[in-house]
Amino acid sequence: MTLHRLVIAGISLVAMGVMALPVQAQVPPPPTPSPAFERAFLGEMDAATRAEVEKRATAGNTISGVIATILLNDNQMVAKHGKAGAAITVIAIDFVRGVVVIENSPGHYEPVRFDPKTLKVLN
Repeated sequence: MTLHRLVIAGISLVAMGVMALPVQAQVPPPPTPSPAFERAFLGEMDAATRAEVEKRATAGNTISGVIATILLNDNQMVAKHGKAGAAITVIAIDFVRGVVVIENSPGHYEPVRFDPKTLKVLN
């Protein structure tokens, strides 16, 4: 019976060792708006802005990603809401209210108004 207990103990240790192996964390991808929702974004824009967004939304670029990039590249956004050398990140876009929420330093969020028709920053 002693040999039997040693075998069971050995198998248990091997099983625990296998279960303790590191596993890569599974982080879900960030949510992306549905195609219908992105078409609604386009419906709010004037013809020139819509054409620019559609032209740039190719090769894996989403409409919402292009909109975020256009808003970030606005000179007023950088001049009034950015800090020299610091990154600005778009956290959320509310097209109905014309507000984009940016993170201009870690943990510091700021709402910025924009015109949904032209994607120009207002304040």
